[in-house]
Parts: sequence; structure tokens; C-alpha cells
Amino acid sequence: MAKLQKILVPLDGSPNAMRGLDRAIEIAKGSGAEITGFYVFHLPLAAGIKYTKKMKDDAQNKAVKAIGPAMNRVQKAGATFKYKTGGGHTGSEIVNFAQKGKFDMIVIGARGVGGAKEAFLGSTSNYVMHKTKIPVLIVK
Repeated sequence: MAKLQKILVPLDGSPNAMRGLDRAIEIAKGSGAEITGFYVFHLPLAAGIKYTKKMKDDAQNKAVKAIGPAMNRVQKAGATFKYKTGGGHTGSEIVNFAQKGKFDMIVIGARGVGGAKEAFLGSTSNYVMHKTKIPVLIVK
């Protein structure tokens, strides 16, 4: 296997996402890879719903709560960290971002914030695993 240089870690603020991040840190420390944390804003699904300032502010606060602790954790471990955000369907945003960014690996925590929706729609980690051609490590 080629040396890993870029690892993508989807972040949602959950303990499970942080477990995925911890595993990515272990991998990065061994390979010198750079970790990119990726947070996806949830946008309104129905047409005609206006994305209000309050919705935008709430989404921004959630992103800060997910990315801030992740950044601190990676930096304390001595690894390199970048972050990006996207908006839309979480799984497809992760897959598209990973492919466009030419990441070597996606490390994702299983069973994040999805909750009851995940039982009916399938988990984000499952979606990512099946829709991308990039190696995926799912951390439970």
C-alpha cells in the first residue's frame, strides 16, 4: 500500500466521530499523513423553505462545536489538521469531497448523530462505504 498522505475524517460533534478521529490520529502519527476534518451543514430538504439567519447561526455553532475540539485533539497529538465544511446530504457530501480532494483514506466513526433517522435511511458510514472508491475505515 502506498504511503498515506491525506486522511479525511467526517465530524459531527459526536463521541463516535471523535473515536474515528482518534484512530485517524494514530494512523497519521505513524505515516505523517495530514488529517482534514469535514463538517456537513444540514440544509432544508423541502423546496420553498427559506434558510433563515437563525438556522445559519445554529448550523455555524454546531460546526464550531464539532471542529474546535477535533482541532485541539489533533494538534495536541502533534499531527497536522485542516478543516472544511460543506452543505447538503451528509453522505454524498463526504463522498464528493473525498474524491475531489484526492484523499487516501476516509476514517469515520460509526453511529453518529443520525439517531432514529439512521434506522430507516441507513447510516452515513454505510452510505460512504458503499458509494466511494476510496478506502474507508469505520470505527465503532
